[in-house]
Amino acid sequence: MFVKYWMKTNPITINVDTLVIDAKKIMKNKKIRRLPVMKGERLVGIVTLAGLREAQPSQATSLSIHELNYLLAKMTVAEIMTREVITCSPDITMEKAAILGTKHGIGALPVVEKGKLVGIITESDIYRAFLHMLGATRKDSARITLDNFSQNQDEIVRVIEILDGLNGTLVSLALIDDVPIAGKRELVFRVKDVDVEVLGKQLRGSGYVVSNVSRIE
Repeated sequence: MFVKYWMKTNPITINVDTLVIDAKKIMKNKKIRRLPVMKGERLVGIVTLAGLREAQPSQATSLSIHELNYLLAKMTVAEIMTREVITCSPDITMEKAAILGTKHGIGALPVVEKGKLVGIITESDIYRAFLHMLGATRKDSARITLDNFSQNQDEIVRVIEILDGLNGTLVSLALIDDVPIAGKRELVFRVKDVDVEVLGKQLRGSGYVVSNVSRIE
């Protein structure tokens, strides 16, 4: 799964001369929380809703509240934007984008290709991709978790054979190590077109620890 398939293309942008108050209005009207800042066709910064809310002129005791409000009304995003923008390529995987965002503590990455802004990928987009990857949005499916799963990779094939014997359909499968406990291994898979009660019994009868079964109706 690559960023180019999940990013928002043609993102809403502002220029360096946009007033802070106008940037706030754009975010409110468009229901977004970040705005890339452009100078011509070049990405030069990014502003966030939280950053705009905190924007204020330098507190100077010699200025009255009216003077401070006047300065705030004239403040542009160039004065408060983040200039060192963390970006990504449309061709990197969603996992790498998530790692990059987590590493830098940011919720969105402008997507740049050959120096041109082509999109933006946000936490919400990564959540959507994650749910899609796990099949969590598939109707009439069930999620099954096997605890203490074997290190023997052949056991994955054995589980699939049990499902196949019941004419079930495998929607997704993930092998998870060390979460949340070091040394713990889980096999998490989603199925459909199968009686999960019968599947659970056969898995338990084959020695597997079925710790959870949850359904999407």
